Amino acid sequence: MTLKERQKSIKTVIITIVFATLVFVTPLSTAFAQSIPSVTGGGGCEGCGPCDCMEDITEVHENVREHVTDGFEAYREWLVEEFFREAKIPEAMMLMAKQLTAGGIQQIQIIGTFFDAKHQLETQRIFQTLVAKAHKDYHPSESMCEIGTTTRALATSERIANLNKVAFANRMMARQLLSEDTVSGQGIKSDRESRLKQFRTVFCNPADNTGGLDLLCGSGGVPAQYNMDVDYTNTIENKLTLDIDFYENPKDTTPDEQNVFALSANLFGHEVLSYMSDRILANPDFTPNDRSHFYIKQRAIAAKRSVAQNSFAAITAMRGQGSGENDPFLKTIIKNLGVAEAEINAYIGESPSYFAQMEILTKKLYQDPKFYAELYDKPANIERKAAALQAIGIMQDRDIYNSLLRSETVLATLLETLMSKEHTRVSADLSSLKDKGEK
Repeated sequence: MTLKERQKSIKTVIITIVFATLVFVTPLSTAFAQSIPSVTGGGGCEGCGPCDCMEDITEVHENVREHVTDGFEAYREWLVEEFFREAKIPEAMMLMAKQLTAGGIQQIQIIGTFFDAKHQLETQRIFQTLVAKAHKDYHPSESMCEIGTTTRALATSERIANLNKVAFANRMMARQLLSEDTVSGQGIKSDRESRLKQFRTVFCNPADNTGGLDLLCGSGGVPAQYNMDVDYTNTIENKLTLDIDFYENPKDTTPDEQNVFALSANLFGHEVLSYMSDRILANPDFTPNDRSHFYIKQRAIAAKRSVAQNSFAAITAMRGQGSGENDPFLKTIIKNLGVAEAEINAYIGESPSYFAQMEILTKKLYQDPKFYAELYDKPANIERKAAALQAIGIMQDRDIYNSLLRSETVLATLLETLMSKEHTRVSADLSSLKDKGEK
């Protein structure tokens, strides 16, 4: 109830009290009651004429007016003298009004407090709703953290793979060019002898060639490395991680490094370039001779081989050991797929390579049913996962793009090699036409 409504109620109460006092406290005058003539009894108009009845009505009317006047005067005297002065009603009414006013104001204060509490609670509810929403939206799920920790060392492993690729490609090129401090540093003879020695001690399997390699192999090679110098599938393709490290410990040769070096020597440039001394390539006056042109052609062959060697080096280096920063997380993912803990290192390597990490991120991660169960998650986390998977897809597209570039380069080099004879013939025909025109 508002303040105005309470004031109106108080006014109504006061008026009611006054009229109740007027009606029930003031007695009717006995003289007035006796002065009213009886209509049916003596003193009435029964048996009288019209003029006599009119006189009786006028007299009664005057008596009524006189009685009402006397009554109001008596009431006024009572109200002033007795009700207001002797009974001290105004003081009581003032106290009552004061009490009602104080009570009304107190009730209004309570109502205002209720309103304040209502607004305060509504505001707190809004803040709590926003806090709960923030906790829900900004609390990443376990699977989202799994993706983040798995990709944490991916850039470092990629950089290591690039360095390994450059080192491996330089080593293959140095062997082709008979560079110093290489197996071919003394020419074709040293290259063959060193490779044959390595074959007998490492890769030779006495059971091969229907047992005809007994005398050549002697005690035989290393059983774990039998024929790894010619078996591309078992040497590289079937392994997610190779024990290759050309940037940190280049002098400590591992079995995997021996395998890929020997395999590259058999795949590219089985016969290295011919050795030519400075006396053959140039005349005593330091002018080049015909042999120098032959040497240039040999270097052209080495350049064309380097294109194919670059692809081989890239494929091998991608499987080189990674940085090892996120090894526990990667191994946990493989373990959740049901692989025995003792077999995890044999499967993805002790320090998973860049290739192994991409294999897990783009394939193995989605073979776990838990991944799909955790998609029943907060909408914000689903969007985060979608963005993360899109980023992984972009990285994979970039690797595919680089692979296509290498394939395009190899095909362009092969096409140029196949067209070299035709190019030479057309060039010769154009030269002969020019000569005929001059004649």
